Formats: sequence, structure tokens, C-alpha cells
Amino acid sequence: MKRESTLLTLLALVTAGLTMRPLLTSVSTLLPRLQSSMGVGNATASLLAAAPMVMMGAIACLAGGLLQRHSTRRILIAGLALLLTGTALRQWVGSGTTLLLTAALGGLGIGLVQMAMPGAIRQRFPSRSAAVTGLWSGALMGGGGLGAALTPWLAERLNTSLALSGWSALVLLALLLWLAVRLMEPARTESQQPRMRTALHRFPRAWSLALSFGLVNGTYASLIAWLPDSFMRYGWPAQASGALLALMIGAQVCGALILPLLGRGQDRRGLILMCLVLQGVGLSGFLFLPLTTPWLWAIAAGVGLGGAFPLALVLALDHLARPVHAARLVAFVQGVGFIIAGIMPFIAGQLRALTGSLHSAWALHLAIICGLMLLNLRFHPRSYHRAFPALADDAATTDNSCSGQTQESLCQQKTR
Repeated sequence: MKRESTLLTLLALVTAGLTMRPLLTSVSTLLPRLQSSMGVGNATASLLAAAPMVMMGAIACLAGGLLQRHSTRRILIAGLALLLTGTALRQWVGSGTTLLLTAALGGLGIGLVQMAMPGAIRQRFPSRSAAVTGLWSGALMGGGGLGAALTPWLAERLNTSLALSGWSALVLLALLLWLAVRLMEPARTESQQPRMRTALHRFPRAWSLALSFGLVNGTYASLIAWLPDSFMRYGWPAQASGALLALMIGAQVCGALILPLLGRGQDRRGLILMCLVLQGVGLSGFLFLPLTTPWLWAIAAGVGLGGAFPLALVLALDHLARPVHAARLVAFVQGVGFIIAGIMPFIAGQLRALTGSLHSAWALHLAIICGLMLLNLRFHPRSYHRAFPALADDAATTDNSCSGQTQESLCQQKTR
């Protein structure tokens, strides 16, 4: 790949990553204003964060078929076009129902981009896929912080509709950059991957990995949806509440970039437990001492959530040596996991409506974190082969072909 094409692809990748989360975080910082101006009820408010996550999960469940029929570049462009449409339509929404429809449409686009991006990175950067994946993850989380910090500022100077729909300009830029990448690069012939003979839903370990991934991201989704609202109820202005959420997301970016690098070998349990403890510290602070050093609680929760996200994906990849099997397992984990994650902010919203505060929601997530600690203790590397016996037996065929991110890391471990 020529230098100019490489730089353009990296720019397109980072820009696309920045567009993946403002759809969620921009709404949460303006929730009280939306409830008064558009008549957004408690149930609809709960679904504004849940709907995009559920759509991400639904699309990930269809990953196998879509990736076999269409190129990753075509899926990326289609996903950005859907996200652009959903975000731009927020200029004309006048009710909670239409706002919810734009959230679902945008979530569908985000799901397509998130599904295709790992494959696009592996094709374009085969020798640097780990570093570029980290860059993508950092941009994805950083975009959420930008949405939380800038949307209240835009709403004060423009209006609510423009503050929400204005993020379509960034999505349009990402779409144009990927179209430019398509014009600059020669057409690629993307080989189809063989189908898996055994369905992943037959394996209990696949479901337990998906449950762990989903519940960790459910904590993230609930905090994204309700953390600014909880502090606005304490009397904080919208911009300060959004800044607190942006700080949490900034800490999340740091956790995602740093914590996975601390691992040695295939045993991820120690680092995952560390992440869960940090999440517990942050949630305990929000529950018991919310107005005492809230910035510290936001940083602790953010670092824990940021580190847990890539570690959960790497944990799933570690279970299977054959790249095609590992990729399908990660798609299954994300598909089921994001659906679970999408349910959690809705549950948190209903608890808020019943009790008048978010204390019960934070308490629920603390209990979930305790359960996740017990669940992740089961994921010892010695259990990987036993968890997927029918698929693990196929791994021997790839021992001499260390290609791709997953196989590259496995081969490195074999040579230590």
C-alpha cells in the first residue's frame, strides 16, 4: 500500500471511530431538556440508549452471512450512510418516538461499521493489526467523550435539534474519506471464509463469554445514559454533567490502550478482575458519596470499563486458534452481548422511574460486578480446549500458517 493511501486509510479509520458513540452520548447530556421540550417520557428515555445497542447486537448476530456476501469496504460505507441518515434526521424530530427511530437507524449503521472494521484492519494492516485496532478503539471511545462534552455547549449556542444533528457533519466527513479510500485503492478480491460446521450457540462457553461481555457493556451503557442526568438532579448544569461523562470516557480510552498491554500469557483473569474492581469502586462512589470527589469515581469507572472491553474480546479470541472460528466467536459474543447491554439502561431507567433516583440502578450494577468476578474466574486457559472440543480439534490445521491478528498472537506465545 502506498504511503498516501495508508495515511488516508488511517485518517478514515480514526474519523469513523469518532462517529460511533456521539449518537448515544449527545442525547444523555440533554435528557432533561428533551423531556420538557419534546415530551420524552421515562420509557422512551430509557430506550434512547438501549435501542442503538440492541441494533448493534442484532447486526453482529448476522455477521457471518453479511461478511460472506459483501466486502468489508462496502459494509463500512453502507453503515456510515445509515448513521449519517439517522443523525441528520434529528434536525427535524419533534417527539420522543421519532427521536427513538433515529437512534435505532443510527444503531443499525454503527453495528455494520463495528462488524466490518476488524476485517478491514486485518486486510489493510496485516503486520500492524494490533496497534491499528488499539487506535480504532481509542477513537471510538474518544468520540463518545466529544459527544458528551460538546453537545451541551452546542445546544446553548444553537438549539437542541442542531446540537444533536450537527454530529452528522463528522459522519459525512468519515463517509467521504472512505469513498476516497475506495477510489484510491485498487479493487480487492476478498476471499470467502468457509462456513463453520458446528453452530456456536451449542456451546455453553460461547454464552458465558457473551454474558460477561454484555453485562460489562451494560454498565457502560447505563452510565452513558444516566450519569449526566443523575448529577443534574443534584443541581449540576448540563455542561458540567457532560464534562463528568467526558472525563469518564477519557479514562476509558486510557484503560483500553494501557491495561491490555499489561497481560502476560493467555490468562486474562487477573486483569479482568482488576477492571471489575475499578468499576466497583466507581459505582460505589456514585452510590454512596456522589458529591465527594465525583471526578475520582468517574476516572475509576472509566479505566475499569475501558480495559474490560478489549480484554473481553481478546479472551474470546484466545479460545480458538483458527482465525475464522475465532472471528465468528467474537461476532457471536458481540451480537448477544450488545443485546444484553442494550437492555441494561432500560432496566436502570425503569428503576429510576420507580424509586425516583438512580441509587437502585447503581446497586444493581454493583451486584452484577460481583457476579462477573465469579464468572470470569472460570475462564482459565486450560479450559479453552474443553470448552469448544469440536472446533479446537480443527486448530491443528493452522499451526504452520501464523497469519492474522489472532493467529499472530498465538504463534508468538508458542515461541516463548
